[in-house]
Amino acid sequence: MAATHISTENWQRVAVFEIDADAPIAETLRGNSRDASHLILPSRESPPGVARYEIFVDFSIGEALAMRLAQAQVQATQQWAAAGMMPGYRMISRCAAPSVPPRNGRHLVSISSARDLD
Repeated sequence: MAATHISTENWQRVAVFEIDADAPIAETLRGNSRDASHLILPSRESPPGVARYEIFVDFSIGEALAMRLAQAQVQATQQWAAAGMMPGYRMISRCAAPSVPPRNGRHLVSISSARDLD
C-alpha cells in the first residue's frame, strides 16, 4: 500500500472538534479519499477521555469555494452529533470566515420582497 503525499502549502486547518474517545464513530472518522479537497484527521494530542479531530481544506480550489466547503464540513459534524453519532461533540475552534461572495453574483433587487439566498 503506497503512502499518500499531500502538499501542505494550500491546506489550512479550518476547525477542531472533539468527541468522546469511546464513541463508535471515532475509529471510522479518519481522512477522505486521495482527491478530496477536505480532510478530517485525528489531532496529535487530545485530553484524556476525548478524541480531537482537525478539519483541513485545500484552498487551491479557490478561497470562496474552500470557505463554503469548510462550512459544509463543520455543518456535517454538527449533523452527525445531532443524530447521536458523535457523543460528547464540542467545537473547539473555527477559523474566522472572510466575506464570501455569492456563488452566482446575482442579486434579486428588482423583485419585490425577494432575497438572494446564496
